[in-house]
Amino acid sequence: MLARHRDPRVTPVELWDLVVDGAPLYAAPRDASYGRALARAVEALIAGEAACESATPLPPLCRRIDRVVLAGGASGHVRWDSSQVPAAVAAAPERCAEQGGLAVLAGAQGLVVDLGQSRLKIVASDGRRWSSPRDLTAIPISGRPVEGAGRTALIGFVAAGLREMAAGGCERIVMALPCEISPEGALGTCSYPWYAGEPIVEAFLAAAGLVGVPTLLVNDAELAAIGVAEAGVAPGVTLVLTLGFGVGGALVQG
Repeated sequence: MLARHRDPRVTPVELWDLVVDGAPLYAAPRDASYGRALARAVEALIAGEAACESATPLPPLCRRIDRVVLAGGASGHVRWDSSQVPAAVAAAPERCAEQGGLAVLAGAQGLVVDLGQSRLKIVASDGRRWSSPRDLTAIPISGRPVEGAGRTALIGFVAAGLREMAAGGCERIVMALPCEISPEGALGTCSYPWYAGEPIVEAFLAAAGLVGVPTLLVNDAELAAIGVAEAGVAPGVTLVLTLGFGVGGALVQG
């Protein structure tokens, strides 16, 4: 019982490989210059001059960005450097996705699962939390083409967290994933060892004994953007940048 969740206020934007000064954002050094690289990327989006290494289409709404909100664990380390576009760090930036997921649960007894590329975080609707880092030895960064190394360990890793957190009952799951998700719920690739379109979420749920629990799938940056929207945004278009292992993005219309 899987479904792709979409919030009408939120438009996803794939920014991880946006090219800035001849190099994709994923290759930009995480030093004092990173804030300027991000700002140049946003300025290029507004000017209509941005392009992704993968040739992924960018939403026309990018031309109307009014401001930027930084979210995610690395957001507090970025020094924003743009005279054209204002930016601010979200309140509780590490919990934007959690807040978005709880809003999507809408009071149901359930779990918000945030499978980041470096850490798995699960929050229950009753306030309980579970978090564990990714073991890069057991679940290595997946190359291209995908080889599948660490797939069994990944399933066990996610299932262990789900099993523990669902012990008290679970009516619904909201699962954030660090990849593109089609309208039909098919997953794209990322740094985890699953193939495009592979039913890996079904494998997580089966291993955790949660087959049949309604599960909503959403991109992790989109879920953080929902959290930002729930907290309130100014009129216009806000670009939410999620900063952690990589960079993600989503647009919120206020």
